[in-house]
Amino acid sequence: MTAAAVIAIGVEQGILLAIALSLFRHVRHSYRPHTMMLAPDAAGRWMPAPVTPGKETEPGLIIYRFGADLFYANQNIFADEARALVERAPTPVRWFIVDAGAITDIDYSAARTIRDLLEDLAHQGVSMVFARVSPYLRSDMDRHGITATTGEPRIFATLHEAIAAVRGGALEHVKND
Repeated sequence: MTAAAVIAIGVEQGILLAIALSLFRHVRHSYRPHTMMLAPDAAGRWMPAPVTPGKETEPGLIIYRFGADLFYANQNIFADEARALVERAPTPVRWFIVDAGAITDIDYSAARTIRDLLEDLAHQGVSMVFARVSPYLRSDMDRHGITATTGEPRIFATLHEAIAAVRGGALEHVKND
């Protein structure tokens, strides 16, 4: 697109158009991020799958990946998809793991939505676990009270640690703080 614009309207205007299109794409992605579920394939590798209410990673477990920072404009997508996945799962969900690898920031309104979601899910017997939490994200989670609501033992640096803790029963008797 940039090359065609440079040829058609000139170098400076073509570059300005490319910058504008890039910014538009970035904003669009932030407002409508890519989301997916993760499920093991036949070889045991984690494969992305579309978010589909009525599907689960394995009985009692959903692994959900949100592909952008959480803020006021996309917080409802996160909460609505999480609720739909849990409510329409074919078996009762016990664990909901959020793969937070793409989340680097949470604003105040998104944090409030997450805390409300945590409480709603807890009333349904579902525990939310956060995986791939960077130090920056952890700082936001601490500051906004998400760590206190979910419980510190339910926050992991890697997805594999979170899955092992859930599958191994290490979190069964851990109470939320």
